[in-house]
Amino acid sequence: MKQDKWKSIVDYVIQHSKILFPVIVIAAAAVTVTVALSSRNSNEEAQTVPGEEISQGSQDMQGTQDSAAPSEQVGVGEVLLQENTDQGITDLITTYYGARQAGDTETISALCDEVTNQDLLRFQETSKYIASYPALEIYTKPGLEAGTTLAYVYYRVMFEGRDEEVPGYQTLLINTNDPNGYYIMRGEFSQEVKDYIAAVSEQDDVVVFNNRVTAEYNELMRQRPEAFVFLSELDTCVSTAVGELIAQQNMASAPPEGGEPVQEPPAEGGEPASGEPASGSPEEPAAPTAPATQFAKATTTVNVRNSDSENADKLGKVAGGESIQVLEQRVNGWSKVLYEGQEGYIKSEFLELVESAEGVAAIGTVTATTTVNVRASASETAERLGVLPGGESVELLANENGWCKINYSGQIGYVKADYVQ
Repeated sequence: MKQDKWKSIVDYVIQHSKILFPVIVIAAAAVTVTVALSSRNSNEEAQTVPGEEISQGSQDMQGTQDSAAPSEQVGVGEVLLQENTDQGITDLITTYYGARQAGDTETISALCDEVTNQDLLRFQETSKYIASYPALEIYTKPGLEAGTTLAYVYYRVMFEGRDEEVPGYQTLLINTNDPNGYYIMRGEFSQEVKDYIAAVSEQDDVVVFNNRVTAEYNELMRQRPEAFVFLSELDTCVSTAVGELIAQQNMASAPPEGGEPVQEPPAEGGEPASGEPASGSPEEPAAPTAPATQFAKATTTVNVRNSDSENADKLGKVAGGESIQVLEQRVNGWSKVLYEGQEGYIKSEFLELVESAEGVAAIGTVTATTTVNVRASASETAERLGVLPGGESVELLANENGWCKINYSGQIGYVKADYVQ
């Protein structure tokens, strides 16, 4: 993999339900890796491992809510997680992962009830880096509705140019009751189904399954810490490529420009359209001031929609802790955002505005001597905004008690002065 493809590292952390101990998820659409942190070394800032974000399952689990408020959980049975014996489920999942490896979006679309254009682009881009899935294990539990099955898929994935097998798992809801064949359910779930999945994910046997993958992942990261950086960079690379492709598609589908609108002059003897007096010498209008770029951080995983309505089509989702540019905050409780090259909408209650670096004068630049965490304030316990890769330079805004205040992708961020020069 060419290093010049990596431009930045984005903290892509997702929050779901409670498990036995803290975990984080690094997801690159076709790659879902569940990670556990059994402890935190708060004195070691030269790292890429974030703090104790809680997660359950994978980002590929569908049915992300616009609201993070918990709902009353439905009752679940005590059927134990068991190794799959249904050949139809085996064939479906094996074909699905084969298509993900090959970037075969046509097959993926045929195997799922709903796949967005953005998801297909992610599958396609991520497949360029996947060498193989050397292991697939499928475990199941009954779904809430008759003819549905919850499948917990353990896998190991290998990437081009790397020799480690990265463990992870994905939760899929499968419809086994269609006369045309089994398919993966990726569309919107009812609240009852969402609650059922959350409740099943907290059962002891599923927690044990999750922790098995977690422990395996932790051991790999302990032995190969560079793999964590690679996975973060992979996600950034794929997200950047998908954003560029979506922007190109939007430009290609935009109607041709018809020229500038004609400004009609005021009627003779009448008032100008601006409302200024017709007589006298009007003052030179002041040059408009460009509004400062504003960013916000998602407080939980939340849907991005194409208009300010919960019934609008989904463009995708933003992970908890991820930053996004805010274009407008509306009085109806929605915020217009810039999402992968196009306008989208997120409920404002799930966004937390962050300090913008626009307009703050730089006093110089600093270069990271190693990959280092970027914090929201000058504290090792502050929210982690992301990481600054070793060798990358950023604008220095101030030096504050052993911390450097920097311009981090348009936001105010802080890094330990010990790790920059």
